[in-house]
Amino acid sequence: MKTHPQQLRVCQVVASINEVVGGPAYSVTNLAQSLSDQGIYSHLFTLDYQNAGKQVPTKNVKLHSYTATKLAQYLRGFQPSAGYALQQIASSELDLIHNHGLWMFPNLYARQAAVKNNLPLIISPRGMLESWSLRNSWFKKLPAWYLYEQQNLKKAIAFHATSEEEAQSIRKLNFHQPIALIPNGVSLPDLSNLPSREVLFNRFPELTHKKWLLFLSRIHHKKGIDNLLIVWKKLVSQFPDWHLIIAGPDLIGYQAKLEELTAELELQPQVTFTGMLSGEQKASALCNADLFVLPTHSENFGIAIAESLAYRVPVITTKGAPWKDLETYGCGWWIEDNQQALMDALIEAIEMPESQRQAMGLKGRNLVETKYSWNAIAQDMVSVYHWVLNGGTLPSCMQVSERA
Repeated sequence: MKTHPQQLRVCQVVASINEVVGGPAYSVTNLAQSLSDQGIYSHLFTLDYQNAGKQVPTKNVKLHSYTATKLAQYLRGFQPSAGYALQQIASSELDLIHNHGLWMFPNLYARQAAVKNNLPLIISPRGMLESWSLRNSWFKKLPAWYLYEQQNLKKAIAFHATSEEEAQSIRKLNFHQPIALIPNGVSLPDLSNLPSREVLFNRFPELTHKKWLLFLSRIHHKKGIDNLLIVWKKLVSQFPDWHLIIAGPDLIGYQAKLEELTAELELQPQVTFTGMLSGEQKASALCNADLFVLPTHSENFGIAIAESLAYRVPVITTKGAPWKDLETYGCGWWIEDNQQALMDALIEAIEMPESQRQAMGLKGRNLVETKYSWNAIAQDMVSVYHWVLNGGTLPSCMQVSERA
């Protein structure tokens, strides 16, 4: 990739872009590519966890990828040689560093490289400052908070939040730097060339002749899958023509517990765990689902929700995800995070005429096209970078604290 002398040089830093990691691997790589389309000389720094699937491919991005050592795999990406490499890159090739995520050593390396080379640092917490996330594994996060994470956050010249709720979480922790409120983008599928249901039938014959209720996200206790299974047990006799698909990567061994719960509830005939789906199989699940459900306890954005809407599938999710748009645009249900609310929404959605669900799905596609295109997101981010470096008129997406 060639660079013009006046071209802004920005490096996205993220712990991993291996596909099993899920959301951030796709959102950060897509951001880097979209910035390149906007004339940014786009870098991406990461570790390659080769036991976590392939890295999400990038195009028109200068990728700085370092194979994660065994120590890095077990100790939150601790790899000082990679940190030194980032400092060297920053000394001659960068104007700004944009870090994504917290608690991992590559996030510390981003701050160290920025400070050493007097470069501005922007931090995207990626949901890791939400109350639920801070409480989860707090005993591991507390030492990291005092050792380096609090200092990382203090050194940020600005933050990037993907939702108003995430911006509020940053303010609650008494950080007063400017915040860029820019959602994640969504890659829009070509609806004229979608895979058939048979793509999944061939692997999972039990899906034949059923309507699909799809969960597709990481298999993690914060996603509320146990609540979904308990509620589903109460509904399967009422809706025998529906089948629950639970798809996604399992990084922490949680699926085994969910499969035990499924057996205890005697739900095996009505539930299929597919593991991680990608490529044509993921597209087949999304485009042929009748309804998407994410009963999450906490999300900073919820990329799976946006992906489902892009495939014209109406969505049920909780207020743990920042998706009031589901109500505003009439393309889904935004519910309280409890089993009764989930059951009520599922009953309403399943009993709804198919034509009405399809109409909601079309509204969801229109919402994504209008509000979450990568081109628009990249334009906003470029305006933030230029403002951070050069000052001038405050971009419309920026929020400035009165105490800043």
